[in-house]
Amino acid sequence: MRLSVAAAVAGLCASSHAFSDSSPFILYSTAKLSKPTNQGQLQSSAQVFETTKQLLSSCPTNRYLFISQPNLNAAHLSSVAAVPKLAESINDATSSYSIAEVAGEFDVRSIATYVRETCELPQSSINVVELLPLPSSAAGSETALKENDDEVGMILEQYATSTGESYTVVYTGGARTEKPQTYTAEFTDSGAGHTELKRQLHDVRGIRRQEKNNTKLPLFEKYQYFTPGIFMGLIALVVLMSILYGGISALASLQVSYGAFDKEMGPAAQKKQQ
Repeated sequence: MRLSVAAAVAGLCASSHAFSDSSPFILYSTAKLSKPTNQGQLQSSAQVFETTKQLLSSCPTNRYLFISQPNLNAAHLSSVAAVPKLAESINDATSSYSIAEVAGEFDVRSIATYVRETCELPQSSINVVELLPLPSSAAGSETALKENDDEVGMILEQYATSTGESYTVVYTGGARTEKPQTYTAEFTDSGAGHTELKRQLHDVRGIRRQEKNNTKLPLFEKYQYFTPGIFMGLIALVVLMSILYGGISALASLQVSYGAFDKEMGPAAQKKQQ
């Protein structure tokens, strides 16, 4: 379950800004922890809370540090240089577990209370640090993150120099003091739509004006009487009339003598009757 600095801090932020109201979660320890069953990089705060309880239920270390960084999101940890002290501490850890996006607020005090009651540890063995909230501006958040990282680094240095002491650190975002930025539509050229609407209105008026002018034209200029459809119909009519004329002419040319339908009374007819 060993995880390098780049994988724990920068790698988990591959989907930065996927959800502006979510925050990353990092848990690492000097002890060897079991592998969590849920390895998803998008989880709810309730799921992460249950996973953390499972990892810490065996009381793997003597000391615990829970760090809450309000307004933290994945973009703030997109680089190892953003939190060098934290990254160095993760690199020295034996095992770690990280989540890129945790939806909802993760209450570090609740998990600290759970560890204290489960492991029956003294108050001095569990520290909860609530850092100053990060501002919304990029430059301000970078500066504040560095200052908060220095504060965390001093505490981690005390843990590292203590002989025979094992420790576990949970670093996650706290309650949001600022609303996440939302998209606001900006129209740089507000007159473009009006110009297009005026052009269409002008075209409609031009068509109506042309229709009014057409009422004064002569009858054969105003309407079209000989269209391609009519022309094709006339050609078909000529062909059909030619066929009909040929048929009628053929029937009319038949000549039959008047005696063709008279009854034969000669000797040959008498022999047939016998």
